[in-house]
Amino acid sequence: MTKLLKFNNVSAGYDREVVLRDVNFEVNDNDFIGVIGPNGGGKTTLIKLILGLLKPLQGTIERMEGSNGNFAGYLPQQSLIDRKFPITVLDIVLSGLMSEKNGIARYTQADKNKAHELLDRMGISKLASRTSMELSGGQLQRVFISRALISSPRLLILDEPNTYVDNRFESDLYQLLGELNKSMAIMIVSHDVGTISYFVKTIACVNTYLHYHSSNIITEEQLAGYNCPLQIITHGDVPHTVLQKHDHLHEHPHD
Repeated sequence: MTKLLKFNNVSAGYDREVVLRDVNFEVNDNDFIGVIGPNGGGKTTLIKLILGLLKPLQGTIERMEGSNGNFAGYLPQQSLIDRKFPITVLDIVLSGLMSEKNGIARYTQADKNKAHELLDRMGISKLASRTSMELSGGQLQRVFISRALISSPRLLILDEPNTYVDNRFESDLYQLLGELNKSMAIMIVSHDVGTISYFVKTIACVNTYLHYHSSNIITEEQLAGYNCPLQIITHGDVPHTVLQKHDHLHEHPHD
């Protein structure tokens, strides 16, 4: 088991206002982590720290030796995507290689072949020349997953993937993530605790502090203690899951 990422007593925020405090947390190469917590609790800040878009106010973040621009792939929330931007599906996928190209979009034929292979894997190869404005929510989700995967990242981060309104792709998505988890770590940020807990291996609660649970099993009766407004949806025999209130002073990552 290879350690990909480690937070050491990390605090972070904006304009000296602390949003995350004293985070000790690590991600290993076979992890499948669900990240939950209330709005404003620090989930987005955690993602920015992992992606290197935000520096800690204190503490350190260790990434695996030799990692570079392809360390993490990222699927953003649908609300963060400008669907009016006139760019083709193929170019959206290729843009996932920008960090490797140092901002210069000189894509090789091998890059384009890989992009087409990913689109084919997602079942949308025929949409390569269309623009994002012409796609459904589910189709757009497939495109951005392809974009996140094209750099062959060690960690894939999905931010509220269920906001893409295409229920037909939901089961396919989690089946795909299960396959991808054989070769990379996965982190899903979601309010839909009932759904993700059926698929993830462990859960991290983020509400100023990060509380790590080395299991995906949580009981409904613990909701009041955690005081976290989470959406719970059941699908057949998927368990209702919420988290108990934590004493952060006694938490340890990966206990």
